[in-house]
Amino acid sequence: MAALPLRRGPIHRLNRLSDRLHKQKGATLKARLKADQRRALILKRSKGLFARKGMHGVSVNEIADECQVSPAVLYQHFRSKEALYDEVIDATACARDDYVEAVLSGPTDFANVLYRMTVVFVRNRVADPDSVRIELRTLIDGDAARDKFFANHWKGLIDYVAIGVQELLDAGTIADIDVRVAVLAYVALVREVIVALTLGDTPDEEGGPSLEYYVKGALDIYLRGLKLPSFDW
Repeated sequence: MAALPLRRGPIHRLNRLSDRLHKQKGATLKARLKADQRRALILKRSKGLFARKGMHGVSVNEIADECQVSPAVLYQHFRSKEALYDEVIDATACARDDYVEAVLSGPTDFANVLYRMTVVFVRNRVADPDSVRIELRTLIDGDAARDKFFANHWKGLIDYVAIGVQELLDAGTIADIDVRVAVLAYVALVREVIVALTLGDTPDEEGGPSLEYYVKGALDIYLRGLKLPSFDW
């Protein structure tokens, strides 16, 4: 006797209908994503890839997979992987911090203002670890993009240190020192703090040192190097 065909009941039909509606909903959501929104999403997700692997360590197919688009769609927004990388760098390195409140919210001597500005700078950098990793990669790889970080991201802090050190020199408060060397020395100290807090320790953990504690330590080292008195924190 031939086997009777398997009859599929209402539950099976409901499951198929549910699957079909789910696929249609997903397709509709993708279709609703505007070009500028998709472009922003590609920039955001590729930034994480560049931070982890560097520009040369990531393929176009990897970027497309991470962004959940085809390589063809990727090329609709960016003419090449290098062009995408350049835009990620511009968006990351060209951001500048607002130091107005930091400058006006306490004593106006060189060390106190520098401390408050540095806290703002470090806090913003630690909040964006991908930007820290990308900057470190540009330094290691000798990438020309490193100059964009100095010309933009670091600019406010660098300018204040340069002006402050020059004023201390003019007043005879500190011994003769090359202003550029003094600036680079402070950048190196602050970068150590940022790397430690981004890739190592986590500030403000229960019972652990705060971000301000790290900044004060770096600033104390810098003040001693300039032969200035350290603060009684």
